[in-house]
Formats: sequence, C-alpha cells, structure tokens
Amino acid sequence: LPQPFPPNEHYLLKLSKPMPVIIHEEEPSSIVAYMLGSVDYAEQLMKVQMLINLEMTRDRSSSTTPLSSTGANLDDEWSHVDSHGLEVTDAIADIERPAQPSPALSSTSGWRAFFRTRDSSSLSSVVHLEEPAQRRSALSTADVSRSMAAGSKTDPSIASSETDGGTDRLVTKENTDQYHVTSQFSDHSSEFYCRAYFAEQFRQLRSRVYPAGEDRYIRSLSHCVAWAARGGKSGSRFCKTHDDRFILKQMSRPEMQSFLQFAPNYFMYMNKAFDEQRPTVLAKIVGVYRIGFRNRLLNSSMRQDMLIMENLFYNRKTVRIFDLKGSVRSRYVPSSSQSDVLLDENLIEFICDSPLFLRPHSKLVLSQSIFSDTKFLSRHHIMDYSLLVGIDEVNSELVIGIIDFIRTFTWDKRLEMWVKASGLLGGHGKMPTVIAPELYQKRFLDAMDRYFVMVPDKWHGLGVELEQPVADDREN
Repeated sequence: LPQPFPPNEHYLLKLSKPMPVIIHEEEPSSIVAYMLGSVDYAEQLMKVQMLINLEMTRDRSSSTTPLSSTGANLDDEWSHVDSHGLEVTDAIADIERPAQPSPALSSTSGWRAFFRTRDSSSLSSVVHLEEPAQRRSALSTADVSRSMAAGSKTDPSIASSETDGGTDRLVTKENTDQYHVTSQFSDHSSEFYCRAYFAEQFRQLRSRVYPAGEDRYIRSLSHCVAWAARGGKSGSRFCKTHDDRFILKQMSRPEMQSFLQFAPNYFMYMNKAFDEQRPTVLAKIVGVYRIGFRNRLLNSSMRQDMLIMENLFYNRKTVRIFDLKGSVRSRYVPSSSQSDVLLDENLIEFICDSPLFLRPHSKLVLSQSIFSDTKFLSRHHIMDYSLLVGIDEVNSELVIGIIDFIRTFTWDKRLEMWVKASGLLGGHGKMPTVIAPELYQKRFLDAMDRYFVMVPDKWHGLGVELEQPVADDREN
C-alpha cells in the first residue's frame, strides 16, 4: 500500500519523549527536537554526565587547579566603568537605590533591580524606558535587567595550554569529542543524523536561562519556519521556531571551527557572570548542532551546522531595530519600512532628532556590560560582533544584545582588513569594518558611548558637597 503521508514528513519514526515529534525535512529544528526527546540521547547524555563528574572528582582528589579558575583571570573582564567613560574604579555593586523610587523601579529594590527581567521566562537583556514629558521622543532609561546563563565546569583538557598570561587556549578535536552526543535514526525511506555539541554544558546553560524547562525547549524546536533576516551579509540561512522564541542560524565551516575553540571559554565566562550576578548583554547561544538526512525516495540529502540562540525580540513590538558595529564605513541602508534592520549611520541620523538619553545609573550598568563582554571577546580573538538594539515603544523599553560573536580574527579576516584599509575597494579612507580584535573593541566601546548619552537626574551628584569637607579634613 502507498504511504498516506508526504515523503518529506516522517510520522513512522519511533515515538520520542516527552512528546511525539514529527520530522519535517524542510524544518531542521524538528530533527534536533526528535533527537533531544529520544531514549538514545538520554542514555548518551547520562554517560557524558558521569564522565564529567568522574573527572571533576579526580581533579579535586589530585589537588589540581580548580576548574572555575582555569585560564584567564576573568575578573579583568569586569573592569569597572562610570557613566561618562569606560574605565574607572567604582564597582557596580556599590550602586544604591535613590531615596525616592522612580516609576519604573517601583516594584523592585536595591541595585539588583537593574538586573531583573519583568518576565521570568525572558532571556534577553532589557533596558526599561520612561516616556518623556516633552513631545520629542527622547528616551530615558530607568532599569537595565540582566539575563544570565551558566555552563558546566568543563574538563581542564578543554581549556588546556595557557600563554601570554592565560589569554590563549589550545582546544583540539580529540579532547572535546567526548562531550558531544551523536544519534542516528531512520524510517522506511530516510536516515537522519544529529550531533549535539557540548550537550551537557548547553543543557545546564538552558536550565539557568530558560526556566520553562527542557520539555518546552523541545516543543519550541518541533516546528520552525524559514526567516529572511534583514541586515545580514553572511548569506547564512535563518529559521525561527514556530513560537518565535528561538532563532536558528546556519554556521559556516570557519564559524564552526571558531566555536569549537571558543565554547569552553564561553561556558566559563557565563558561569562566572551568573554566579557573581555580573551584567552581560551577550545574546545567549543555547545549543549548537550538526544535522543531516538522506531521503532515498526523493533522492535528496542535507548536511548543516547550526546554532540556536534566543530571539531578543520575542514577544516584543519593536518599531526600529539597529545593528551596530561602531563603524561608519558602508553602514547605511535606505529604509523602506519599519521591518528593515538599520545600521550605524542610520542611528546617527536618528539620534540627531531623537537622542537616546540614559540616566546615570543605567548608563553605568550598560557600559559595564558592554565593556566586560567585549574585553572577554577581545581576549579570545573574537571580532566583527554587533550590538542589536530594538526600540519597543509599546513597553517603553530598549532590548539589546551582542550577536555574531563566534568569528575569530583568522587569516582571511586579516586579508579583508588589509584590502579594505588600502582603499583598493573604495571606502573614502574610512576605517574598515573588520579590524584586529583589540582595535575593534576600542572602536566599538567609543561608538556605543557616543550613541547612548547620559543625562543627569535629580540624584546625580548627590553627596558631592559632603565628600569635599571630608577630603579636606584628611589633608589637615
């Protein structure tokens, strides 16, 4: 008898848990969802967990360097900043709540109010805005809430050799393969393949940043739709899950190689940020997978590496979206609709009429987040990242996140920088977008400091008059 189902939809696979998942070949996330719910995946994941626990026990018994302190001194990544610049000595934890609460902070207390999301299921970093009394559309921030992630403590062999004060890591294929989970499954017409990279580390990360749980994550991935992301130049394929919560991005081979080197450091950084309640605006990557299939009936096949990240604008009504790199070279797009992703020169044009004003404490937390994140990325040779900014005027909020932070400064990027800097391709003498990580970070920080302007509020400078007499007394 002929099959009653289309040949690219697979209903006859063994039922997965906790919910049945139907694989649709045009929906790559469904392959991942099926594997995550399979018994085979659960068994392999348990073996990985046992391996990690065994190695941690062995390390403790042999009195080796604690995993949490292996590698670079992450305290340096959180050098402190003030509302005017990006490097001073005041600690962010010393911020106190003003004597009288502002409307946007009425339901929170203390400096931790800056890091709380209004929705516990939200992953994105949010800047809460207060509508101005004037007719102009200047925005005044009142709260920056943080959304933290955590990875597991990985084997020291992953974060192995250190050079130049612990800023470089040697990560090889051989010492990371043991942390990946691979599964194969098939029906009468097709074979499927899925590999979950750093399966346990990502599972622990999701448990921290996605309180809805693993079952809901699987449900989200069970269906996705193709998405034409505006503003990107990579040519990668994008999809969104059917509930709009996650974004799938196809990864190139260089991006995958960079990720395998970078991932252990990413987990340790996010773990430290979460444990110490330090702000970060890195858009959360919650999974990286390699998938493939071969359909004998249709004579079709596919193999693809992809990452899954939070959708910063989930459940948001954004009226403008900006992709900011801190460069003004070829960073302008003619806007035809509000759905267009605008660039740096568009933002400069926009803030001439409607500046993005920040209160001092909000500027401090935002600058702290961007500084610590970009310093971390620079130390690990990451560049060409962007700050994605969405203006949600319905909720009077800015939604922000650093994206595209897995590309290292490899020889092809060096060549691109040299060609563009030489002026052979035009550019009118402007600095190319792609430059060395240290220079990229400095330009990025300077630009973000200009884009988001601090303005005094009624608490600004409070206590300055009291500090001067004390200083005079000490001198005497």
